[in-house]
Amino acid sequence: MIRPLVFLLLLMLPRIGFSEVIVNSNVSLDSVSRQYLLSVFSMQTRTWPEGQSIRVYILPPQQPEHRSFVKSELKLFPYQLVKIWDRSVFSGSGQSPMIVESEEEMLRKVSENKGAIGYLLKGIEEGDNVKALRIK
Repeated sequence: MIRPLVFLLLLMLPRIGFSEVIVNSNVSLDSVSRQYLLSVFSMQTRTWPEGQSIRVYILPPQQPEHRSFVKSELKLFPYQLVKIWDRSVFSGSGQSPMIVESEEEMLRKVSENKGAIGYLLKGIEEGDNVKALRIK
């Protein structure tokens, strides 16, 4: 009798640690390697393969959702990613990603801006002008 109860409790747990990478629906890619994803979120890759500029959106670095995304999808500690951004900004060779305050704002910004990329813990819904990017 305990097993069904444990199963139901597990179903009710939040999806912490399971992020979905989203891009504006005009981005031609459907999947990318983890290394390519890291180069995008570290601001090293600035254009998509078809030449369109990439706009990177993140949640505030101190939020648990951001830390979870960086650890699970990019396989880095969040402080390592901040260090990469800082080095790029201070050397004058790059910039930091744009910070949004909530997943709702993330979804809105990615859907409104061509070439945009971000992430959500809750997933996307039909008709949001965004699509999930599969990590291979």
